Amino acid sequence: MKLMVYGTLKRQYGNNVLLNGAKFLGPAITQKKYVLLNSGFPYAVTLTKDEEQFPMLPVIGEVYEINDRHLSSCDSLEGHPNWYRRNTIQAVMETGEVEEVMIYEMNEWPEGRKLCNVVNGSYEWSR
Repeated sequence: MKLMVYGTLKRQYGNNVLLNGAKFLGPAITQKKYVLLNSGFPYAVTLTKDEEQFPMLPVIGEVYEINDRHLSSCDSLEGHPNWYRRNTIQAVMETGEVEEVMIYEMNEWPEGRKLCNVVNGSYEWSR
């Protein structure tokens, strides 16, 4: 199983401990477009209220090869399926290879959040 993470599960952040023992496969970018909102941690939202103010763009993240224990821990952290919902999408690896990956998405609009940084036409979260 492959999981793409774009927030506190990334290597330089505290929740990455939940992926201890998982194989890091490298950076990637989603083919699907989102609005990436920030409130100290990111929300990959599957819809927009206003395309000009909140453009839908790919998201930059990291891909890991995970096992059932990793998935269970990450589902618990992300509140799947009641908060974030885990979905399967395609992501383009740094090598150009397209991989099927799981990602945590938000299907509701969280009010009062600001946009994450845009880097080369894609969203990237950092604190």
